[in-house]
Amino acid sequence: MGWKVSENKATIKHGSIELVVQTQPNLSIQIDQPAGKFAWEIQPREDSVAATTPAPTPGESYSRLDDFIVAFPQRYPWPFSYQLDVRVQPSDQDLLVAELWLSVQTSMLECNPQLSLVPQDPKGPWSCHPEFLCSEDRRLALAIHPLDIADSKLHTDRSGSIERLDLFGRFMEKGVIRRGRLLLVASNTSISEKRMKELCHVFAASSLPLTA
Repeated sequence: MGWKVSENKATIKHGSIELVVQTQPNLSIQIDQPAGKFAWEIQPREDSVAATTPAPTPGESYSRLDDFIVAFPQRYPWPFSYQLDVRVQPSDQDLLVAELWLSVQTSMLECNPQLSLVPQDPKGPWSCHPEFLCSEDRRLALAIHPLDIADSKLHTDRSGSIERLDLFGRFMEKGVIRRGRLLLVASNTSISEKRMKELCHVFAASSLPLTA
């Protein structure tokens, strides 16, 4: 197992499941499995920047052991920098488990950095459980670390289907780094609620390394 890094993306294979991090033109996390593909696009947002403004280009991207890191520098008109660190965890052959660490930082005196995860080409509506979100076929799941739930907001349409997940967004002082962690799980078969709760429990008990 190891990351294959190119100019615009990085991929890693776990059994028959492939995880793709697209870095340009837009940052996204894609799961490619026999049952189909699904992706979450990660979009920067800030009150002073028009919603139609293109995202900045990455400053650097690289792999380190089981991690893939991509960083976006603070570049006008975006008043903050942000980074994604994807770490693949040991798991069963037909189950891919990865932690997504997102962080934002600013050198501005007034800034409200935000990152939004927007589902792309969903295979069906995602449903909400007390501890996690899952796709209609229950082969994909996403959980927010309990310590980061207060810094997140879920947006749904009238039917309850997820439109986007916002992280951060509050006022942030100059020089402060704010981090958020997500757990991404993909399986070739339906993930049982018991199994997902076990993974969430391990995730909740994990600590963020000082090198993140």
